Amino acid sequence: MIIETLRPVFNARLFVNKTVYRDEFNLDEPYDRCAHIFRIPKDVFKSGAYPVFYCSGRFLRLIEKRSPFEFDVTSVKNEAELIENSDSKTEVETTETETLSDGLTYTHYFCRDKDSLPIHIFCLDADMKKVSLHVGTPNDGYKSRFVRQTIPDMAKAAEKNGVPVIAAVNADFFDIFGDFHPAGLCVKNGKVVANASSTRPFIGIKKDGTAVLTSLSEEPGILSELYSAVSGLQLILKDGEIYDVAAGEPFGYVRHPRTAAGIRKDGSIFIVEVDGRIPDYSNGASLTDLAVFMKAHGCVRALNLDGGGSSSVYTKTDGELLLRTNPADLFRPNDKLIRKEFNCILFYPRT
Repeated sequence: MIIETLRPVFNARLFVNKTVYRDEFNLDEPYDRCAHIFRIPKDVFKSGAYPVFYCSGRFLRLIEKRSPFEFDVTSVKNEAELIENSDSKTEVETTETETLSDGLTYTHYFCRDKDSLPIHIFCLDADMKKVSLHVGTPNDGYKSRFVRQTIPDMAKAAEKNGVPVIAAVNADFFDIFGDFHPAGLCVKNGKVVANASSTRPFIGIKKDGTAVLTSLSEEPGILSELYSAVSGLQLILKDGEIYDVAAGEPFGYVRHPRTAAGIRKDGSIFIVEVDGRIPDYSNGASLTDLAVFMKAHGCVRALNLDGGGSSSVYTKTDGELLLRTNPADLFRPNDKLIRKEFNCILFYPRT
C-alpha cells in the first residue's frame, strides 16, 4: 500500500487526508511519551485495508490488518460478553513433554481454535522446591538503562557467575524505542534494579525461597523480602478467576504472540508462551485465551508478560540453550527473531 498523504506526527496526533486522528489508546509504559497507536477508519484508503499506525518521535510505520480476530467493541454491552467474544476456544490436539531437570518440565501443545486454525503453545512447569528463578539481565549486571541483550547472552553471562541455567523465558516490557528501561519492578539477587515504587504486578522469589505473584500496591511491605522479581502488565487471573484481560481494548482481544507467568496454590510456577502472527503455523492468543489456558492448568494467579516479538522460550539441550518457539514481530513475521531485551527469567536447579 502506498500512502502519499501522511504528515508528521506531533503531540499524539496523526494527520491523514487533512483529518486529525487522535491516539486510540496509549498503554501506561515508561515510554508512553513517544509511543502511540492510531486506528484509522477503513474507508480512508482506496485499498479498503484497516491499518494501524504505530508512531513515535522518530518514525512512522504502517501495519496492515494481519489478524481476523478483531471485533466491534461498540456493539458489546458488558464485560462478560467482551470476554466471551475474545475467547478463541482453544482445544489441545497433541502434547509433547520433556523433563529438563528434577522439578522442571517443558511441554509443547499443538492446538486448534474454534475455527480450526493452528496454535502452538509452549510451557515450563517449575516445582519451586526443586528449582529456582534467577533474573537475567545484560551481562548479569545491575544497570537499568541503555543496556539490552539477547536471552542466550543473558543466560551465558549468568552461567559465568555460577548460575546453571536449564531454561529461559522473556520477562518485562521495556522501552524498546528509548533507553531500554524496564516498565515495572525488577529485583535481582535481593537488589532493586529498577522502579522501586512501581505498582505493576510482578512474579518472583522471596529471600526464603517462596514464589510470589503480587504487587507493591497489594503488599507494600514485601519489597525488602524479595530476592528476585520481574514485572508484567495485566494480572489476568486472580483468585483462580479471569481478572484483567483488557477485553475491550485491541491490546487484549487481538491475538498476538504472548508470554505469561502463573502461580498455583502449591507455589509452583507455570510459564506459557503462545506463538503467533504466522497464520499457517500459529495464530497467537488474546489475553482471555491466556487466562483460560492458565486457569485450566491450575493457576490461581497469572501475569501477562511482554509479548509480540519478545515472546520466546529456551531450554538447555546437550549443554546448549536452544530456542523452542518461533518469535515473530509485526514487521518480520516470518523471520525467527532473536530480540535484544532488558530482562528474562532463568530457571536453575536448587542445590
